Amino acid sequence: MTAHVAAVAPARLLDVGCGEGLVASHLHGHGLRLDYLGLDVSADAVAAATRRAPALRFTVGDLLADPPPPGPWDLVMCLEVLEHLREPRAAVHRLASVARRGGGEPGHVLVSVPWEPWFRLGNLARGQHLAQLGNHPEHVQAFGPRSLATLLGAELDDVRVEGCFPWLVGVGRARVSPAAAR
Repeated sequence: MTAHVAAVAPARLLDVGCGEGLVASHLHGHGLRLDYLGLDVSADAVAAATRRAPALRFTVGDLLADPPPPGPWDLVMCLEVLEHLREPRAAVHRLASVARRGGGEPGHVLVSVPWEPWFRLGNLARGQHLAQLGNHPEHVQAFGPRSLATLLGAELDDVRVEGCFPWLVGVGRARVSPAAAR
């Protein structure tokens, strides 16, 4: 993930669904210095993230239900979240809508999801979630490379999807609205 973030070279990064701050701590520990804000719906996760990476900012919030944190955000990251959502397209739309660099230029969106069916097969091999045939009980979406590219391509330009076994990583550039292009 560090290479994907470094390739975009963001000055400001919004991490939607930051969880307990594992990725934030990793990015910070690998020398990526940027204005970072982690957003998560769980107050417990935000508290854990704040303890793990006290030099970074974290807040409780829901990008779909609450007003977005003030930008601009060069990169909006959403890792291991879309598979939990009933309406992932609405989430990708919202991610794309807040991905803006300073001056209104399009920013980037970076997501990761479990790569199905490999993720489920890995769970089965480890004896996890056997009653659900390896599917995590909180996962309501399943993505392969093509379905993730289609989902992202509905809202983003220059979409790239790559495997990082057993996950998929997708990145794209937010679209410029026709009104903003004039």
